[in-house]
Amino acid sequence: MVNGEVPEDLLQVSDLSPQTLTEVLDLAAAMKQQPLGWDQDLRGGAIGCFFEKPSTRTRVSLATAAQRLGMIAIALNPDEMQLGHGETAADTARVLSSYLDAVTVRTFDHAAVEHMADAATIPVVNALTNTHHPCQSLADLLALREHFGTLAGMTAAFLGDGTSNTCNSFLAACAATGMHLTIASPAAYATDPQLLARARELMAQTGGSVTVTTEPKDAVRTAQAVYAEVWVPMDKPGEREERAASLAPYRVDDALLAHAPSDAVALHCLPAVRGEEITSQVLDGPRSLVWRQAANRLPTAQAVLYTLITTNRQKTAGQRA
Repeated sequence: MVNGEVPEDLLQVSDLSPQTLTEVLDLAAAMKQQPLGWDQDLRGGAIGCFFEKPSTRTRVSLATAAQRLGMIAIALNPDEMQLGHGETAADTARVLSSYLDAVTVRTFDHAAVEHMADAATIPVVNALTNTHHPCQSLADLLALREHFGTLAGMTAAFLGDGTSNTCNSFLAACAATGMHLTIASPAAYATDPQLLARARELMAQTGGSVTVTTEPKDAVRTAQAVYAEVWVPMDKPGEREERAASLAPYRVDDALLAHAPSDAVALHCLPAVRGEEITSQVLDGPRSLVWRQAANRLPTAQAVLYTLITTNRQKTAGQRA
């Protein structure tokens, strides 16, 4: 159902062309309406779920998506694999390619998932690294499209840590869909200039734009969607005090949203630390789109797995013919 060029792996949002990204969202929307309508093509297959970081939404959505496609999901515990006893990631990837139809990897260093993808002959899906979180951004886009009806020309603001994986991926998602994004962060947490440059290059084609500021009120003034994210990532617990002090002005609360348009919605990738980056009043309030974002992790995961695996199977069959 996806006619655009399909990448071998999904390591970051920019792996998907604007056309392919839109078609994956279309497929996800269809799968959300009829979740078991695609349970025959991949029946009998399997995916591996290699997770070095804690996970709720990503782990469960990918496993459930596999089940809805007629596949099984096998948990790959790092402590129980030979990776922890000297085997290289490349060797592991080659072997897993003999057993599985895809492998999902949630790890720290983004280079690790790239090395896995280089060695594997099956699709590798980035289930989160320190620099990219593509699965989350696809769910974000689907939620926004469902709520507003379109993505092109939409305005959004991302508040807090501009260096985070969620910000990086949301920036790429806005670029591919022609959205206008403002990133508000302290100077010490400014978004990578190279990522901004790449996004602007694509936005010149899609009609989007990105601006950066240190002023949260200015960022939300025209934003239809206001994105908050946890201040302290899993790999930086020792920075809690410093980050809390620097990022406190970027808390998404009713006072800040009063500066946004009346129809603006609040986003959060979860898990949330209530009272820090977002208040319970906003998270549970009428402007929150957070729970739809979370729910959409499932159909978007299903669409990604289906698209990558069916394309890889067709490619492999063609090589054998």
